[in-house]
Amino acid sequence: MQRYFVSGSSENIIFPEKDIFHIKKVMRNKVGDQIEIVLSDKAYLATIDKLEPLHVYINEPILKEAELENDLTIFFPLTKSDKAELVIQKASEIGASKVVFYRSKRCVIKLDQESFNKKKERYLAIAKEASEQCHRLKIVDICGVINLQDIDNYLLDRNYVAYELEAGNTSPLYEELSKDNKSTSIIVGPEGGFEKEEISLLVNKGFKVVSLGKRILRCETAAIYALSVISFMMEK
Repeated sequence: MQRYFVSGSSENIIFPEKDIFHIKKVMRNKVGDQIEIVLSDKAYLATIDKLEPLHVYINEPILKEAELENDLTIFFPLTKSDKAELVIQKASEIGASKVVFYRSKRCVIKLDQESFNKKKERYLAIAKEASEQCHRLKIVDICGVINLQDIDNYLLDRNYVAYELEAGNTSPLYEELSKDNKSTSIIVGPEGGFEKEEISLLVNKGFKVVSLGKRILRCETAAIYALSVISFMMEK
């Protein structure tokens, strides 16, 4: 059943214009059809009782929980839009709470804050659609662009950096995660890799260097792999 994120109150449920179009023209819903809505981070089963203008009433809460127990943040480098969009989509599906884009010396793409803000609307739309598709209660936050020096503002209980030069030579991520279940962040490097000075900076800020295995992965693959491992261990 299709899920939609709405605003307003239980007496006055407000749908985004794109969702109204989707309900009427794409799904071709009729009066009496049921849909799922998320209002104030809670899910409900609702019934359409009017199409012009669209109006629904709540039937009952949906108690099935789809969120991870703890927050999960991925720090992802500035890169080509298709890779950024893929990571946002998969991070939403896997259960991340936040995607933070950062600048580093070897980032292929150089983007200022104004240019990033222009892309953010599309990024949020991708996150919303992915969250609806996998029946989440929250839409992942999209943050950025930050410098590594300012990463302190986003740290969680556990913070890891996946360093490609340590592939297979340091603690695997899954071994670190088996120790306890806390809010977790992980940062993956840009397409050109981290510089040693950047790793030193991150370690000084509390990040622990981990390996994602014996192979060196593309930045988008590393992000999706790391998120999958962390999500699995959180739900284990």
